[in-house]
Amino acid sequence: MIEGVTTPALRDIDYLAPCAPYPAIQSGIVNGQSSIYRYSVPTEDQPTLTIINYIPDYNGNFIKPGHYELALSNDKEFLYIIESKNLIAVVPVFKLAENESELKKYRDKNRELTKSERKELKKKERKARKKDKIRKVIESKYAKTGATLPKQDYVHMKATIDYIKEGKYYLIMYEKGYIRAWGAIKIQE
Repeated sequence: MIEGVTTPALRDIDYLAPCAPYPAIQSGIVNGQSSIYRYSVPTEDQPTLTIINYIPDYNGNFIKPGHYELALSNDKEFLYIIESKNLIAVVPVFKLAENESELKKYRDKNRELTKSERKELKKKERKARKKDKIRKVIESKYAKTGATLPKQDYVHMKATIDYIKEGKYYLIMYEKGYIRAWGAIKIQE
């Protein structure tokens, strides 16, 4: 039954359509509305740096526009630009600022405290340990079931990049918690 069936002859369409198959005037997303501008990739560990323009270097390579993770090295001498856990660029830090009031809290643990201050500090530490212990139990239960973890405490994070015309360089600002760091990428024109 199938052997005798023949397909009809198909004609080639070689004429122009009276109108374009797509609108001549663009509609939908325009510059400034695409995801690179509107949405940032959420991250819990490091701030997200959004690069809008191509950034060339002296070797002819460049950093593409997109969302990158900006991390500060442990010795606080370099800023790392990371994309999907791959290191893209290393930027030296030329200025580092730490909030003195926050640093004072960490450094004051070594100084002599009055009896009431020691009591208050021990109480805060005990509460923090109890909270961490509860968080670990909850995380282990979530890990067993495969559910997403609850949100952790908020830490202020910010990463910005600006082009400075006078010096022909990009200024990168990193801010996380009480630490701020500035780095620069010099470009060749």
